[in-house]
Amino acid sequence: MRKRFLIALATTMAVVGAGSAAAAAAPPKNTSPPTTSGRAQDGQTLTADPGVWSGDQPLTFTYQWRRCNAKGAGCANIIGATNKTYAASSVDVGNTLRVRVRAANTTGSSAAVSAPTAVVVPKKSITLDANSRTAVYGRTVLLTGALRNGQAGESVTITELRTPVVGGIRTQAVATVKTDADGRFSLRVRPAVQTRYTATSGDAKSNAVGVRVRPLVRLKHIGPNRFLVRALAARSLVGKWASLQRWSRFRHQWVGVKLVFFRTATEGASPTMTSRAVFRTRLAVRIRVVVPRLAARPGYIAGYSNSVRG
Repeated sequence: MRKRFLIALATTMAVVGAGSAAAAAAPPKNTSPPTTSGRAQDGQTLTADPGVWSGDQPLTFTYQWRRCNAKGAGCANIIGATNKTYAASSVDVGNTLRVRVRAANTTGSSAAVSAPTAVVVPKKSITLDANSRTAVYGRTVLLTGALRNGQAGESVTITELRTPVVGGIRTQAVATVKTDADGRFSLRVRPAVQTRYTATSGDAKSNAVGVRVRPLVRLKHIGPNRFLVRALAARSLVGKWASLQRWSRFRHQWVGVKLVFFRTATEGASPTMTSRAVFRTRLAVRIRVVVPRLAARPGYIAGYSNSVRG
């Protein structure tokens, strides 16, 4: 009787052991599909997440990125795209991407595929323009531009290149602005000398927009036959000259009368320098003063004053 009991017990344990071993041998099974993160855009990097898997540990994962049509169908493997990350390229533009993840353990393997990404869009590009390519010193110019294939609220940095150097600065970032819902942006700038502006966002860089600058020239009647000329710029014009002109009613044009020289200069709010010249004239007609380009350069083109009656 005891012998039969021992045989039965041994048989039962063997069956239970075999069942436990079978239950422990669990191949990988996907319980939550893989996902991708990152912007679907030429030049941007996408990252795969393997999702959630059950099965015997440890699990190892391998990846295969696939290029699909705009609806996420008709997929084909991308040769060499077997890492967890994938950098979209121009070939992907207009298509979607999926990633197939294969999980493996000592018992077996299984694969699952992510949902398609959004349609891959081209690289970001920026255009830049100005409402005027010429400014008077101290006045502003409105820069406008558009970031294409970007998103609303992206940062765009405006940089200026001065010619010549002013205050020891040749190139500097002027400001960072945000794009609106249409990707547009704008900024008012105040160029100190001849300046080239560019806009950047990430790897995207705009065309350069050049703005020329005139010195701000003001003419004032300060006494009998006496006049004061002030020229505002980022540097002194002492030793430079200006041309006194009168208006000819017969020629209907301005006619040069004589040269006026700047003798003194005072420093204002950085980087402004105000150069002054005083002269006399008995002309009883409209007059003005012109600082020619030869005297205004480097950094400036000719500047014209207001006109007054002599």
